[in-house]
This record gives sequence, C-alpha cells and structure tokens, in this order.
Amino acid sequence: MLKARWTQFGQPMSPRVVFVRSIGDVRVTQEDIDTYGAMSGDPEIVCEHVGDDPEANHRIVGLAPEAPGVHDPDEAERVRAPSRPQQTRPQRGGKRSWLDVLLRR
Repeated sequence: MLKARWTQFGQPMSPRVVFVRSIGDVRVTQEDIDTYGAMSGDPEIVCEHVGDDPEANHRIVGLAPEAPGVHDPDEAERVRAPSRPQQTRPQRGGKRSWLDVLLRR
C-alpha cells in the first residue's frame, strides 16, 4: 500500500497518467478528480500496483485510513498528563550539585 497526498498529483484537471515521486506512474480517472479534487485540505490517497495497464503501474484505490488512536486532536490535549512542577534550589542545608554551582542556580 503506497500513500501520497492529493497535491502530489499536481491537481489534474482531466484523466491521465501522472508521475508521483516515490510511487511511479499513476492512472488518475475522472472519478478520482471529482472525488478527491473537491475535498477540502490535502487528503492522503492510497495507490495499488496494477499489471494490466500499459501506461501506468499504479492506480488510485481510495483514502488512506486515519492513524490508529488519534481521533480528536483536542481530546489528546485534554487527556495529556499535567507536567511536574520544576524543582528549584535545594532547601537550606541541602547540597548543590557541581552543575548547580557552575550555572549559579
């Protein structure tokens, strides 16, 4: 399964064979243009190898599945564990490390 972003196809306006870096020659149909060209953003497309096309060695299969475990970026922000408070200088009578002395902390 090879993946590419729609912009890597060069925004084709008519059906043709397009060279996509790291994949090769990909057959783009009018249905592909209508489907993925109308999508907002830059969808990730899955291509598969074909052996019966004399001009292209791949064709578009569909959209790439979403990354597992990532559904809502805002949810990931809310679930993130709170950071530990930063330690300051040792309490009176404690020993400072050589790095603290060097950095005058």
